[in-house]
Amino acid sequence: MTGPEESPCRILVMASGFGSNFQALIDAISTGQLRNSHIISLITNRRNAHAIVRADEAGIPWDYFNPISNGFLRKGERDEQILAEGRQKYDAALAARILSTDKERPELIILAGWMHVFSGAFLEPIERARIRIINIHPALPGEFDGIMAIERAFEEFKTGRLTRTGIMAHYVIDEVDKGAPIKVKEIEWEGEELEELKERMHFHEHELIVQATAKVALEIVEGRERKPRDVQNP
Repeated sequence: MTGPEESPCRILVMASGFGSNFQALIDAISTGQLRNSHIISLITNRRNAHAIVRADEAGIPWDYFNPISNGFLRKGERDEQILAEGRQKYDAALAARILSTDKERPELIILAGWMHVFSGAFLEPIERARIRIINIHPALPGEFDGIMAIERAFEEFKTGRLTRTGIMAHYVIDEVDKGAPIKVKEIEWEGEELEELKERMHFHEHELIVQATAKVALEIVEGRERKPRDVQNP
């Protein structure tokens, strides 16, 4: 258990869209359901993301950082090598922005509908800084990695090859949706159509992201006491 003197885990949320998972975290913290946690800021890569409105309403500072608007890529670029190089530079700059000494540094990054796959240029400096990154994905471990996971599961339901899917919160590594699971929830198909299934999956995503955040935030806060010893005795 953490003592009353412990400060909460500093969390950075990254979101690209509507921000319903972001809102679930805001609500859980405000009601006391999610303890040991404080959202220090939001980063978005889309200027019209509704997550920005949610941040403003909650009094959470936000930052807009986009590979095209910030000059890392030209709009409409199709050359694969140029795209890869631009994304690497964007990732490196974004990591540097997060780790900047003139800002409050997070201890945990939560990808809550973040529509960008990170390369090692982002992940490696964040890992060296001992900042954990977690993501929510609407599929079970090892099933339907990547985009359109709910749609792909639904196609399997219709053929009779599957009767269940699920959701996982997992650590982020350089392989898409392959990081170690933190929390997993299996969901049976109830015969509904795709849109109804999506709605039900999103409802459970909100629960799972709060549960996973609670688990990891507590580990971070409790681990602070051990970190000095680890540094002294590498």
